[in-house]
Amino acid sequence: MAQKDMLSARERRLRRAAGYKGLTLRQVRRGPDRGRYQLLNPQFGGARASPSRPHPKSFSLEEAEQYIADLRDQVSGTGGQGSNAL
Repeated sequence: MAQKDMLSARERRLRRAAGYKGLTLRQVRRGPDRGRYQLLNPQFGGARASPSRPHPKSFSLEEAEQYIADLRDQVSGTGGQGSNAL
């Protein structure tokens, strides 16, 4: 499998996981955050804050995966002890 196909599969998996949490994953197309991702809450219309200092409103793919995994852990009550796989 080509690297581009693996990235596409990760994006699709992350979009699905974000959708289960009521969020939308969007890739930033312009500006200094180009190529990074935003997790948007369509109900409130805002982007979630990222742990990245240089990019406070956008996530790398890995950061977004971790953010969704942490949300999943909070809901299940494992407190970070669960699986991080999407």
